[in-house]
Amino acid sequence: MDSFPLQKVDLHSHSTASDGSLAPREVVKKSKEKGIYIFSLTDHDTVCGVREAIEEGKRLGVKVIPGIEVTADTSFLGEGRREFHILGYYVDIDSEPLKELTTFFQDSRKRRNEELLSKLEDLGYNISYEEMVSKYGTNFGKPNIAKVLIDRGYFQDREEAIDFLSSLKVKRKKLDYREITRLIDEAGGIAVIAHPVSLRLSYKELYCFLKCAKNEKISGLEIFHYNHKPEDVLTFREMCESLDLYFTGGSDFHGENKPCIELGFINITVSDIHFPI
Repeated sequence: MDSFPLQKVDLHSHSTASDGSLAPREVVKKSKEKGIYIFSLTDHDTVCGVREAIEEGKRLGVKVIPGIEVTADTSFLGEGRREFHILGYYVDIDSEPLKELTTFFQDSRKRRNEELLSKLEDLGYNISYEEMVSKYGTNFGKPNIAKVLIDRGYFQDREEAIDFLSSLKVKRKKLDYREITRLIDEAGGIAVIAHPVSLRLSYKELYCFLKCAKNEKISGLEIFHYNHKPEDVLTFREMCESLDLYFTGGSDFHGENKPCIELGFINITVSDIHFPI
């Protein structure tokens, strides 16, 4: 499928394969409804929805780029509530390196979820692991647990519930970002840092980090994201151009689990990004 400069793109979205509310094929259908013809499904820690999305994309004339989003360790950055998410694009979903990556993160997620639900039970919130799996599958996360807590009247909104779950301080085991980028590269993929404001680095600190990370198979930065201010977008783009890195963007769509974030709402086209399409 050929791409054109004014075609809309959305390179960051989630389905029921992780913590989204729509099935992979439904996200692709919604993509077409929104006029998005270049799209990537980037579920957390899994590519199990990618094949379905690609097939639906072929049927509807939407180019679906296989993707994944994983969380790297941030201890090397010092103290602070930081998040380091890495998007892997064009990964071979059947490759051994990708299976190694997803197995690690799914095992880590399972252990975290079991411990978190055990703590909730001790506090009087009776939600079983089996119940969560029956509702959301084995790859459920904090947003799914938060939804159950809200549905049962324990909390008023998602932010309140997520903050409570985070306060329980149940951590997942994470990989060093260099190990993640190595496996993405060996799976034929391209590693891009997602929503870099989550790293909570100054512009100068981020630029210095990118200079090093470029040598560790980090190939780009997600500059368009709902958490980014206009000055962030401009500065991040200048960094990428200076360091010869790709720059991308996406809505970070989760459906009803993030109801204020609509697919394609950031309204970017092929001409706004620098990335192989």
